[in-house]
Amino acid sequence: MAIRPKWYALGNLGSNIFSQAFATFALFFYIDHLRAPLGAITAAMAVQSVWHAVLNPAIGQWSDRTRTRFGRRIPYIAGLSLPVGILFFFLWHPVVSHQWLPAYFLFIVMFFDLTYLTVVLNWTSLFPEMFRSVQQRTRAQFPRQVVGVIALLIGVAAPPLLYGHLGWTAMGFILATIGTAGFFLSLFGSHEEPSIASLPHWSLWESPRILRHEQGFRQFLAMNFLVQLTLGLVPAVLPFYAKYVLHLSHSMLSLVLASIFVTAMILILPWTRLVRKIGSHQSIRWTIGWIAAGLLPLLWAHGPLMVLVSAVFLGSGLAGFLTLADVLMAEIIDYDARQTGRRREGIFYGINGFILRLGVSVQALLLYIVLHSTGYHANAHGYASISVQDGFRALISGIPLVFMALAFWTIYRFSIPESVVEAPESLTV
Repeated sequence: MAIRPKWYALGNLGSNIFSQAFATFALFFYIDHLRAPLGAITAAMAVQSVWHAVLNPAIGQWSDRTRTRFGRRIPYIAGLSLPVGILFFFLWHPVVSHQWLPAYFLFIVMFFDLTYLTVVLNWTSLFPEMFRSVQQRTRAQFPRQVVGVIALLIGVAAPPLLYGHLGWTAMGFILATIGTAGFFLSLFGSHEEPSIASLPHWSLWESPRILRHEQGFRQFLAMNFLVQLTLGLVPAVLPFYAKYVLHLSHSMLSLVLASIFVTAMILILPWTRLVRKIGSHQSIRWTIGWIAAGLLPLLWAHGPLMVLVSAVFLGSGLAGFLTLADVLMAEIIDYDARQTGRRREGIFYGINGFILRLGVSVQALLLYIVLHSTGYHANAHGYASISVQDGFRALISGIPLVFMALAFWTIYRFSIPESVVEAPESLTV
């Protein structure tokens, strides 16, 4: 059966717009714009991240064990895409008084997580099922990541312009509409193999066994956690950094963010070719190096020029990571399938999501410790003491550089062989 990767790739509109807009601007919106209590909001974020982490393997098991005439994954994508968009909109349009904002924030994000995770985990799990060889995966990954970078531009670079000119509610509505449409359109390129659905079930209790026996998966999880923690922390701090350290306008903040993602979009194809030439394992080490190079200038930047230089390096590293993350995960799943005779995409993506989401707790904790200890106070004029400015520099550069050093050390001797699985003849891309 013919598979249409370009249609499937449109799911990245919903995946990246929703996740990145939330990760980049939710804390800034509630803490700095709405003046909600710092401790209560960061505590709510920490609780939400644990909830999100627990949901990942549970949803993964539920999805892998689902049997319907429409498949395991597709019914969840079709049924929950609209609720995801509605909940995302109300995240930016609070309907309670100021004193109830922390409780409202926690309530909305927990239900948003439940629906968002179910859709995205099922959409993502289709990738290794539909594209079975290295050649298919790299070809399918290209349109997927181009759409992903466009979604990042919409979800991260566009919001300062949208909320600066139209307000936060209008921004939420526009992003919710585009993201929801992306999920629905991805169904035109989605397909499930009945033979894969008939493979033996796995149990949620297998998760500890997988972590204990799969050394390569543990290496990947540690690297992925550190890189994604960095890629989440930097944009989350950037609105604060731009306002209180560099005093940038909304338009300049959008330009800096856009520079990261435009660079990434331009370099995805060269990264795809590089991965084919030197392999995924060496490529991921280069990726970590480029991200680290982009973090360094933020330690001492005093104007937009140095930040734009940093953005170009970060964009290059981001392009490599977007190209490689799912390729490495697919190699792990392929290796496990050859060892066990079972395709367990749901549990691997579920465990990965569980570990990654704990990073949001780390991010919230770091933000609270630094902002509280340095004496940060939200204000409309962007005034901050030297200690507050140094705190933002540590959050956006110093601490992430430590994470990158640890990530490089972790993945340096990745033990999973690069994928050699060939596609079944019945599948064409």
